[in-house]
Amino acid sequence: MDLSTEEYDKLTIVKVSGEFHIGNVNKFEELWHTLIEKKPPVIAIDCSNLEYIDSSAIGTLVKFLNNAMSKKIKLIFFDLNKAIQNIFKTARLDNFFTITTREQLEREYL
Repeated sequence: MDLSTEEYDKLTIVKVSGEFHIGNVNKFEELWHTLIEKKPPVIAIDCSNLEYIDSSAIGTLVKFLNNAMSKKIKLIFFDLNKAIQNIFKTARLDNFFTITTREQLEREYL
């Protein structure tokens, strides 16, 4: 898994590429803690190049959501491919996570 960030005035985008699974959860958690310390109003996770996600990674994302909410940071996921969308729907995560497209994100936050 590769992670990179783009920081804007009120928005930080985390680009996730490859496979997000139990073997690399710690890598994302380390980045997350660094981001949270900066307290951006919005953190958006770019899933356009996310190819695979397992249950441990999903649990980590739920933990991120709870952490963000406690710090009054909005967490948004965008550009999920069909396979990842289906996983989110099956797990009913689409009821908890804010999921959008890059276009909508840019219109609203950039």
